[in-house]
Amino acid sequence: MRRSYLDYSMSVIIGRALPDVRDGLKPVHRRILYAMHDMGILHNRKYVKCAKVVGECLGKYHPHGDSALYDSLVRMAQPFSLRYPLVDGQGNFGSVDGDPPAAYRYTECRMTRIAEDLLADIDKETVDFVPNFDESTVEPTILPTRIPNLLINGSNGIAVGMATNIPPHNLTEIVDATITLVNNPGTQLADLLKFVQGPDFPTAGIIHGKSGITEAYKTGRGRFMMRAKAAIENITKDRQAVIVTEIPYQVNKSRLIERIAELVNNKHIDDVSDIRDESDRDGMRIVVELKRGGEPQLVLNQLFKHTQMQESFSMILLAVVNGQPKELGLVQAIKYFIDHRVDVVRRRTAYLLAKAKEREHILEGYRIALDHLDNVIVIIRGSANRTEARENLVMFFAGKKIEINTTGRPPKLDPEKPFTAIQAEAILELQLHRLTKLSIDEIAKEVGLIRENIAEYESILASEKKLRGVIVQELEEVKKAYGDERRTKIEDEAAEIHLEDLIADEQVAVTVSHGGYFKRTPISTYRMQRRGGTGRTGMKTRDEDFVEHLFIASTHAYILIFTNTGRVYWLKVYEIPDVGAAGKGKHVGNLVGLQPGETVRTMLAVRNLEEEGRHIFFATRNATVKKTDLKDFSHVRSIGIIAINIDAGDELVAASLTDGQQIVFLASHDGQAIRFDENDVRSMGRNATGVRGMRLDKDDYIVGMATTPKDVKKAEAAVESAKAKAGVPEATATDE
Repeated sequence: MRRSYLDYSMSVIIGRALPDVRDGLKPVHRRILYAMHDMGILHNRKYVKCAKVVGECLGKYHPHGDSALYDSLVRMAQPFSLRYPLVDGQGNFGSVDGDPPAAYRYTECRMTRIAEDLLADIDKETVDFVPNFDESTVEPTILPTRIPNLLINGSNGIAVGMATNIPPHNLTEIVDATITLVNNPGTQLADLLKFVQGPDFPTAGIIHGKSGITEAYKTGRGRFMMRAKAAIENITKDRQAVIVTEIPYQVNKSRLIERIAELVNNKHIDDVSDIRDESDRDGMRIVVELKRGGEPQLVLNQLFKHTQMQESFSMILLAVVNGQPKELGLVQAIKYFIDHRVDVVRRRTAYLLAKAKEREHILEGYRIALDHLDNVIVIIRGSANRTEARENLVMFFAGKKIEINTTGRPPKLDPEKPFTAIQAEAILELQLHRLTKLSIDEIAKEVGLIRENIAEYESILASEKKLRGVIVQELEEVKKAYGDERRTKIEDEAAEIHLEDLIADEQVAVTVSHGGYFKRTPISTYRMQRRGGTGRTGMKTRDEDFVEHLFIASTHAYILIFTNTGRVYWLKVYEIPDVGAAGKGKHVGNLVGLQPGETVRTMLAVRNLEEEGRHIFFATRNATVKKTDLKDFSHVRSIGIIAINIDAGDELVAASLTDGQQIVFLASHDGQAIRFDENDVRSMGRNATGVRGMRLDKDDYIVGMATTPKDVKKAEAAVESAKAKAGVPEATATDE
């Protein structure tokens, strides 16, 4: 059983699922192309019914199911499946929407021009042939391709215990890399990557992230992201639409549109009012129309996240090498193709040399016969039949006596180049009109050309450098004939969609209760009211709890949460739950990892933690103050970090965001106050304790801090009785 399963596995691997590294074809594709070549269905001939091709291939080379064979033929004709189609189809061969092809009795096909180059020189003994399944004819084991088909058209297949997934590439780039490797066999991957940017899909699209591509080219395995090409267009003054013109490789357009509609109907994607497919023969165009005021970038990010507009591609460069499956890097794959081309060109040259020498031998026989034309005619006329004439000619030019009377002395030929029966037969085949003076001159001219060709062929076989030069020349011809511009754009950065990219950037009201419950509510929830309005419930609280903080912030902003112990935590505003206007919210302990005994003292909403010139100013209960650059808080861990080093018996009272142009006010429990310029305190690191900001009497302590711009004319101080007193800032005491 084990042996039988291994035999079956290898049969599937070699005979069905994996392409050969040399011509990039699986057996079924190779047999289809050879059958079409054998039938003479070339690119410049008329189309032939696919049923005829399928029948020819089934009957001679591929004794399997007709539907599977037809599917293979169809794929070679689909411009959205192959970067360089090998079959020119006429009729319905399917579509990018997943429509099935018409039955093979309706469709017609012929080879493309590039497919003919896969079979170029196959009649010159360039590859081995083996008997077909019933030994009624022979078929090639490989095609003598001039095209690096494995890489330019790619391949995919699932075998037993392994799979291959090779993406298509741009022919110009692969040929340039191949030429470089032919001329310099020691070329490394880094040098080839100057030519090969990455895969080039027939459906174009955008590739994000080069690291996965490079890894695949190095090891044979790698992964990268494909994205649809989309743009944002204005359709009216206040409405926009996302326009998709290219989709990832092998994505079904119809299913993609259905998926978008499903997400919109299920409310997973908001702001979409209509979806239309405006694709035509001029190209693809999917229109996702937005509602008035909708955010197109947000919708686009949601489409990338939840649909096949963004797909990963796992490259597996697995192919059959010398009858065994093998994972290959880019350099190895190209080298195996080059080795194949070296073998093909060498065998072709040897074949042409043999044919040239045969022709030279016959032409030499013509020359000898023409020099003794009268005797040749006498011998032929005097012979009883063709066989006797051939033997008499050989004996005459060998200087032997024959029974036919000839004139003059027998010719003296080079003993190393005797007159042969082959030459005699060629003379017997010669038509009389070739014996004119013009024809004699043509024969002499042809002899000269033949000898030049022989010298050229011998020099190619004798010189590896010259043989490789022939390969380079043919590759240049291939590039000139089929090279085109790259379709797929490659971006360096990885295509990562973060949670923030899927959330609308809008202003919300953040409320925090004394008991530590956080919630956010869209500003749109609240409507403008007159001065005497009763307002509306902003937050539901437990008994003895009350709203302690309320501020407006963007959903994409950070909230820095400072605790009494001098530690700071941060979270994004969108991480705070939106539970409706009357909702209670979520406790801070479920949002950040507060340590035992910590309580929230103040919070700051910041959009950019890396902004230059911004600071955070701290004040503690014992009147210690400190100023720290905002960017020092840009890498806060989930367990928090130290914002200010607090002495024993002290605690943080307040923190404020400043811009270097603020006046700082401190107020104590006993009603003392002080103001000073924030620049009077130098910037310190996070672990610093700070400096004294105010002299306190015994048992007095700081109860609050405020910062205002220098141009503010009045300041207000709130007291527990809820009364307020307005005063001039300059009247407040200073350290001076």
